[in-house]
Amino acid sequence: MTNKLLIVDDEVAILRALERVFTRAGYTVFKANSGQDALSIMAQENCQVIISDFRMPMMNGSELLAAIKAQYPASLCMILSGFTDFNSILALLNSGTAFRFLQKPWDEPALISEVVKAFYTYHQQFQEYEVNQLMANSAEALIELYPNGQLGRLNGVAKQIFNFDSSSMILTDVFPYCTPEFLLRLFSESLDKQVLQTSKGKNIEMVLKKVTEKSRFFEFHFINKNDGALSNRKQLASFLDQNEMLRSADALLLSGQQFAMIAIHLKNYNYWSEMIGLSVTEKLFDDIASTLLSQSKQLSSSLAFLTNEHFILLLDNFGTELDLHKQLTDFIAPFNNNVYSEKSVRVELVITYCIANEDGDISEQLLSNVLISNRLHSIDHANVFMRYDASLIEQKRNQLLISKALFHAIDNEQLFLHFQPKFDLNQRKITSCEVLLRWDHPELGSVSPAIFIPIAEQEGQIIELGYWVIEQSCLAISNWMNKGLHLDKVAINISGKQLSQADFIPRVKALLARFDINMSNLEFELTESWLVDNIEQSVEKLIQLKNSGISIAIDDFGTGYSSLSYLSKLPVDVLKIDRSLIIDISSNVNTQSMVGNITRMAHDLGMKVVVEGVEQIEQIKILEQLKCDVIQGFIIARPQAEDSFAMLMSDADVLISAVMDGI
Repeated sequence: MTNKLLIVDDEVAILRALERVFTRAGYTVFKANSGQDALSIMAQENCQVIISDFRMPMMNGSELLAAIKAQYPASLCMILSGFTDFNSILALLNSGTAFRFLQKPWDEPALISEVVKAFYTYHQQFQEYEVNQLMANSAEALIELYPNGQLGRLNGVAKQIFNFDSSSMILTDVFPYCTPEFLLRLFSESLDKQVLQTSKGKNIEMVLKKVTEKSRFFEFHFINKNDGALSNRKQLASFLDQNEMLRSADALLLSGQQFAMIAIHLKNYNYWSEMIGLSVTEKLFDDIASTLLSQSKQLSSSLAFLTNEHFILLLDNFGTELDLHKQLTDFIAPFNNNVYSEKSVRVELVITYCIANEDGDISEQLLSNVLISNRLHSIDHANVFMRYDASLIEQKRNQLLISKALFHAIDNEQLFLHFQPKFDLNQRKITSCEVLLRWDHPELGSVSPAIFIPIAEQEGQIIELGYWVIEQSCLAISNWMNKGLHLDKVAINISGKQLSQADFIPRVKALLARFDINMSNLEFELTESWLVDNIEQSVEKLIQLKNSGISIAIDDFGTGYSSLSYLSKLPVDVLKIDRSLIIDISSNVNTQSMVGNITRMAHDLGMKVVVEGVEQIEQIKILEQLKCDVIQGFIIARPQAEDSFAMLMSDADVLISAVMDGI
């Protein structure tokens, strides 16, 4: 990460002297001779450390640093001024706005030393921010581990599962089979995954490593999420345990015989516990376990119980994979009838399998693979047989790499924006555009938004990415205005998670206040599904945004609920019809009727209708007949970089003429 230093002073000689000092020290230096210039530089460079004079015309150091901290809370700001300003600066230091007070005239070694400390503090705080984001947003159990084995913080999921105070615990208290050698490997090697067992017999899979300077954060996927009410029942003595099952698998591998290792998870056990009570659920489990054991004996197979409603079946008497499916169908047949209907429950089994040696040639590897596969398919339809797929695991691993890289994408200047024009069918001209986020990573390459946006939503990076997009969009609008280009609307996608933040409205207003832009030029797009799920939470904030002049659009309409009842409850200005609804509009009368009805309904509610994904002249003709307002798609223009978009708009008449000729 490049260390960017911004120095602000209204005296040119001082700026030049400081630039020489810090350039020799290896920093990337930016200079500003006024507060306004400094804010403009920050908008483009987002410098981590700022050194500002205190006494400056128009905007003094206190006002400047307050503005910077409001927009860039992670930045480290310092005052470089004469001692006569000390009382005013002391108040600034006490407020937390300024990190240090540096005195003029300066001692060069001492000055460099303070800047070194500032950058070190910045990076420490940024790591802390990353960790806080992970702790707040990870859906998996998250544990902080120090090199000596001491546990640090736990997120809510981990606290709920382990139920202990981490401040006095070490790793071996939780995972008694961890040796010092294993602990050393955690901090010296890259472990993609590792199956561990807790002191309470819980099997977990460590699949993600998050690294900070002093500690490592591990996300654990728990194969077994509760203690297993039946782990000490007598009938379970009839089952193999995990070690016995692995020994049986080793014997089959040694003989060279083909066999399958099947993971069977009782998917809805926890739901039963909540709905019909634990005691009734335990009796049901007794019956299910006995049935599974009886079925395994009929197939002459081995069945192991791993606690927490997980079973492992070894089958070695099948020919083809189709034969295996037939045997599994027979195996679960007792659960497909109505034997449990009087208890108002339905048995749902998640079943995945590995075939040796194709899916693993070591018993532990087969077990790990089949359990990973079972977890990945836990939300799929029950009683369907899914084979382990290495590509799915690789996909998950890539998602984890993307998640980690996203935390540094802004600072490493890997993000950029594209702009796609929108054509107004009524005015017969391009009147607006949509802002689209793009990401080029030096190792991952060009990462599709369809991949990294959902990951950012889940892991929490979407919040800061969203503010960066708003800021850069405003900067682009300002640049276009300076070139004489004007758009009625610039549409920016807003994450529901970002809108949920308590400080969203103040941060947006503070951000926009820095740019000489009419807020009515902005349009915020939110997805239909998020708005419907959070309608009460959304209304108040959307009203505040609309009152400030920002338009509100529902994006991807038609891919989610498409229930029209909620539309009248939201202060929405624009309805965007998803491209999936118009793919066959040229040949399908029903599609035309549906889009026409949506358009009439939207107009009755005072909304404009935008149709995205338009790629054919015939589609344009029909959409115009149906009274749609605005279209966007490749037939108008593909998304463009900022400069290319400006050139496109300069020649918009040629583009419009081509479109009009087609219509």
